[in-house]
Amino acid sequence: MAASDKVQAKIQREIFELTTSIAGLVASFKKLKRPLAESHEKVPQATDQLDKISEQTEAAAHQMLDQIEQITQREDELIKGTEHLKAKIQAGESEEAVRMIDKIAEMANNNLNDAYMIMDSLQFQDITAQQMDHAASILEDIETKLDTILDAMGDSVRSDRAARVAPKTRAYDPHADLFDRKTNQEDIDSLFDKKQQ
Repeated sequence: MAASDKVQAKIQREIFELTTSIAGLVASFKKLKRPLAESHEKVPQATDQLDKISEQTEAAAHQMLDQIEQITQREDELIKGTEHLKAKIQAGESEEAVRMIDKIAEMANNNLNDAYMIMDSLQFQDITAQQMDHAASILEDIETKLDTILDAMGDSVRSDRAARVAPKTRAYDPHADLFDRKTNQEDIDSLFDKKQQ
């Protein structure tokens, strides 16, 4: 074989190895594209989920504060009403006393209903926990995909973290929503009525 043939064969081998190497890089980048795209899509989902949690807990707290304010106002009226009722009874004004008793009973019933609504609103903690688990699950999925990318790039950060932290098993309803569920006091009362029969 002539020297020029050897040089040409060597150049062909180098070009073939370079082509193979470039093809491998292209394949690796294509493999990395999918986890990056999925991670890119899931970050806004996690952000939206965390915003939803914040909005709903704020709304639930305001709702409870409003109901508590209404209860305290009615309680003040009830205290004043019982003093007036006592005076009407002592004065023998029975018709006025009956009207006042009806009003007092109505206010007490409204307070009871508001107290039930506050108890119902306090369930936001369970819904919030489910929403937070959903957001954490999304973020863990993103982390796993990014770990795959780091692993493919030969970065050892992933293996250190993976060895330290096992993924947490989470049970949640990704659609848990404080405002989409409806429970009326009448529905609860009818359940109790059915049990008593």
